[in-house]
Amino acid sequence: MKEFKESVSIAMAYVGVIVGAGLSSGQDILQYFLSFGKQGIWGILLFCVLNVVFGKIIVTLGSYFRSNSHSEVLGAIAAPVTNRIIDWTLIAAGFIIGFVMLAGAGSNLNQQFGIPSWAGALFCALLIIAVTFLDFDKITKVLGIFTPVVILFIVLITAYSISTKPLDIAALSSETAGIPSPLPNIWLSALNYFSLCAMTGVSMGFVLGGSIVRIGTAEKGGALGGALVGLIITGAYISMFLNIGMVKGAEMPILEIVNAISPVLGLV
Repeated sequence: MKEFKESVSIAMAYVGVIVGAGLSSGQDILQYFLSFGKQGIWGILLFCVLNVVFGKIIVTLGSYFRSNSHSEVLGAIAAPVTNRIIDWTLIAAGFIIGFVMLAGAGSNLNQQFGIPSWAGALFCALLIIAVTFLDFDKITKVLGIFTPVVILFIVLITAYSISTKPLDIAALSSETAGIPSPLPNIWLSALNYFSLCAMTGVSMGFVLGGSIVRIGTAEKGGALGGALVGLIITGAYISMFLNIGMVKGAEMPILEIVNAISPVLGLV
């Protein structure tokens, strides 16, 4: 039972790391997958498989090397020059993606409450700074708190969308034609988005694994975390595809769907 709880705890924290503003808002799914219409489902499936494999590998490596940072693992498995390049790349990526997360927070509060975007982003930044002063166990718990909420909302909007929206795949797919895509085909788009998630999650994934003594527990936790990310993104894709007319012009598509279900849920 203890091993199971540890695996679930790691999985929840892993999802909290991967599911950032772009995925939870729906913008990532809109651009990377829905822009290809019904073909986007193949990209979603590829992304899901890659995430399960990746989650299992990085958390297991972290456990094996008992790591407190990504540099400890990279130093053991990569040449010094490669280690340094990856290290600086991860730092730069984390810094840049951090600004994307803050922008997402600002847009979220602006769309729902009319709060200026800069104020919402500043509020989120102050929360982030406060959390970084916590010890690792508390940070893991903070990350894990929001994962069940995200999963609950995705399951809710998916069930609502399937039960209330007509499944006219051809018509729905034609509505996605005007959505701009960053890449020329769905396979490159899925790989590119997976790479973005990998850059976001690899450092924390190593550290999460380092907190687990049993390799088997780390493997299960990492794989479960990757599977949950796949579940979230699949549900979000289905929901947004069925509501494409409503969400294709929204800054926060998921929030738009939730508000359509209930303003109270939108507030939450």
